[in-house]
Amino acid sequence: MVPAMPEDEKRRLESWWEAYERCRLVGAAPLIWKQFSALFLEKFVPQSRREELRMQFEQLRQSDIYVMRYEMRFSKLARHAIWLVPKDRERIRRFIDGLTFQLRLLMTRERMSGATYDEVVDIAR
Repeated sequence: MVPAMPEDEKRRLESWWEAYERCRLVGAAPLIWKQFSALFLEKFVPQSRREELRMQFEQLRQSDIYVMRYEMRFSKLARHAIWLVPKDRERIRRFIDGLTFQLRLLMTRERMSGATYDEVVDIAR
């Protein structure tokens, strides 16, 4: 269960979003999730923390953990490195590169195929 957001934080978030909406051009296309996420993180997560999480993402390797746990950590950290994985192809490449050597060898075909990220994760599992 996610704890309730304190009222002052909720008001701050609503105020930020309302100000952002007022500055957008009339008729502008709605934000996609990645755009909103990037704006939100930039506003509410300190630069030093974003940099720390980005570094953790770049250094992430499967090592001795199960693929499922590696993928969970990969996805969580990828939110803080949106510009490093802007497209599915790059996300797939980075995911495969972090797998153990044996799995990386087995996943060579998936790197070049038209498989989606979710399909690549299922194959790795």
